[in-house]
Amino acid sequence: MKIKGAMTILERRANFYGKTVEWLIDAMDNYSATGEPSKVLMDEGLKVTEAYEVYKMHHGYIWCGVNGVGFTTPENASNEWKIFRGEGVQLELGI
Repeated sequence: MKIKGAMTILERRANFYGKTVEWLIDAMDNYSATGEPSKVLMDEGLKVTEAYEVYKMHHGYIWCGVNGVGFTTPENASNEWKIFRGEGVQLELGI
């Protein structure tokens, strides 16, 4: 699936809820990142979930899957994997 097809599927699903695509993506983010249902249970079908994944990857995110992190930036994914393996990571402190 390419981004055009993904956007079509997401737009149709958002119209089903009477909301915008941004609302749909935000609701799916909140559900998948915490593992707990958000205010609206986002148990979507396979096509909508695939379209969501294509949308996120198109915007530069990757799937991390450790420490309860879902889609994130490549830098954050690397840090999460280091923490998961016990290597730790040095955070920059703004002074």
